[in-house]
Amino acid sequence: MQIHAHVFDDALGRIRPYIRHTPVLPAPSLRGDFHPHLALKLENLQVTGSFKVRGAFNTLLQLDPAQRSLGVCSASGGNHGVALAYAAWRLGCPATIYLPERATADREARIATWGAQVVRHGAVWDDAHEAATAYATAQGIPYIHSFEAEQTIAGQGTVGLEMLADLPDADAFIVAIGGGGLISGVATAIKQRRPQATIIGVEPTGAPSMKHSIDHGALTPLTTVATFADTLSPRMVSANTLALTAAAVSEIVLVSDTQMLAAMRWLWQEANQLVEPSGAASIAAIQAGLVDLSRFNRPVALICGGNAAAGSVFDSYQHAVRD
Repeated sequence: MQIHAHVFDDALGRIRPYIRHTPVLPAPSLRGDFHPHLALKLENLQVTGSFKVRGAFNTLLQLDPAQRSLGVCSASGGNHGVALAYAAWRLGCPATIYLPERATADREARIATWGAQVVRHGAVWDDAHEAATAYATAQGIPYIHSFEAEQTIAGQGTVGLEMLADLPDADAFIVAIGGGGLISGVATAIKQRRPQATIIGVEPTGAPSMKHSIDHGALTPLTTVATFADTLSPRMVSANTLALTAAAVSEIVLVSDTQMLAAMRWLWQEANQLVEPSGAASIAAIQAGLVDLSRFNRPVALICGGNAAAGSVFDSYQHAVRD
């Protein structure tokens, strides 16, 4: 698969009225924790709390209005579902979202908030995907894949265009991998414009779907998935995301749940950012010494999602309220 540079440019122009150009900030380094010039791309501050809304809008806006009026369907680990539900609401399009049983109640509630129908099915994303595909076929409505289609990958790749615009001298980008839509889009968009840049992917040790397929030289499903990072845990990536990632990503490192949890704490305590495990994966890789930042002058860690179950935080305060 090839995606030409103008496709990413067109995607950014198309979705710009509906998304936020999220900030890039220097990482706190008062204690010299990291590289002195490490930057954080705070995509956790994106509309709906993650990068996923970029691909959702880029896809829906390219559907014929008559198609949109019939509704759309998708499967999600959570963030894509929230993003698609919001985009569909903005565009007046009915949406049905299939979630695996392990998806958090917080994400289900956020999807329902935007008027989408929620269906629970299966243990992991792949199970929900199979059921959602069958439903979309039976209903004769578009199925919006969370990471495989060009429109989705191009939408996610607009994160890369923003980083290049804001950081013209950045030379390394650390990006989490779930199904691969984000890293394949970001890596392709960046390498087209800055071939010398280094892209490093990060996966959970309990769900190394992309690395597993790259090591096997072909799409190869995992036999088991075991990680608390539910948005980084498909059993298998896709043909398109595998091809693009293999062509543009320099290396993939694996982080444990414990390392991601430590990175979540660091982001909260040092950067005042409440993020989910996937959003902390890039920092986890750096903290664990899996990425040697000394090789680079201006590295960037992409903080891709902030949809932690914040409701539980506020519940704990609610018990302490004294009127």
